[in-house]
Amino acid sequence: MVREVSVRAVLVALALPSIACYLLLVQSAGPRVSEEGSWTDVGSCPSCYNHENDPSGISITSYDLPDDPWWAGWAEVQKTRLAALRLACLQVRGARVKPFSKLLLFRKYLYNLLVDDRHRAIYCYVPKVACTNWKRLMMILSGRTNETDPLHISSHIPHEEGALTRLSSAKYKTSVLSYKLRTYTKFLFVRHPMERLVSAFRNKLASNSSSATDFRRRFGATILKVRRGVGAFRNISKADKGLTFAEFVYYLIERSYTGGLQSLNEHWAPYFDLCHPCTIRYDNIGKYETLEEDAEFILRKIGARPDLHFPPIVNSRTASLVDEYLASLTPDMSRKLYELYEPDFTLFQYEP
Repeated sequence: MVREVSVRAVLVALALPSIACYLLLVQSAGPRVSEEGSWTDVGSCPSCYNHENDPSGISITSYDLPDDPWWAGWAEVQKTRLAALRLACLQVRGARVKPFSKLLLFRKYLYNLLVDDRHRAIYCYVPKVACTNWKRLMMILSGRTNETDPLHISSHIPHEEGALTRLSSAKYKTSVLSYKLRTYTKFLFVRHPMERLVSAFRNKLASNSSSATDFRRRFGATILKVRRGVGAFRNISKADKGLTFAEFVYYLIERSYTGGLQSLNEHWAPYFDLCHPCTIRYDNIGKYETLEEDAEFILRKIGARPDLHFPPIVNSRTASLVDEYLASLTPDMSRKLYELYEPDFTLFQYEP
């Protein structure tokens, strides 16, 4: 009996250093979030983790960026963006900042976060910020398609439910969910908030596409009721029924007051409420204005195969039309609209 106890004591003593080391690594990973939801700047090193202990059961080698001046320069761009984000997050307060524990408890808040376990990557998609092509890439990266060229994937497929794995999936245990959020490479893409809003209006409410027809059926009647009152219209299924950008903005402002920003459709909900950038510590921030370079940087960083690249960029006319659309708003509406998206402007360094 004495000998058995001694053996157990020796085994425990030998195991303690490994257990302590693992706990320290996991504890130091990711953001430390207060109950108010603000985060502190805690260093992280995804490549330092022992991937054999990954609760997902998937092991993968970490990749280093090429030793090249271009990569070093782009890494500095990312550092600048992330530093600005962290500084701005210290200024944000209130109920809109979700504590880390709340994100784990209420999975609906993680709906826009897509997971690629093969490359240990999490992408928070934002509609109207090149998300279709990024979803195509995520399907290839995560092995959800046999296609090797993103443009060979029909544009509607990546948006179908089940095409990609969402972090909100009920299959994840809370411990696994927390691990992925703290250790995977996390990224999102943003663009000027007003440019994105005008793009959403033009594409989803003002065009003649089948998608716009569906959106007008789902939201058009409600928008006109809010602005013009019940009985002011009969049918807005056709594009020429006259839904204006000003009426759309009026609806957004009223909806945000009555139902809260979480009630807004994802195509015009703020980045702040879709991706929780002041709670989740992102590793990379891509911008629509530097889409090609940022996408290449991120793909190489997560270890995508060398021949996989972001599809060719198609120039958008939206930026040249923003002033025209905003000019249709009253000064009061412009002020309230800016207040609605103010965190997006501040966190991602955009001018009103």
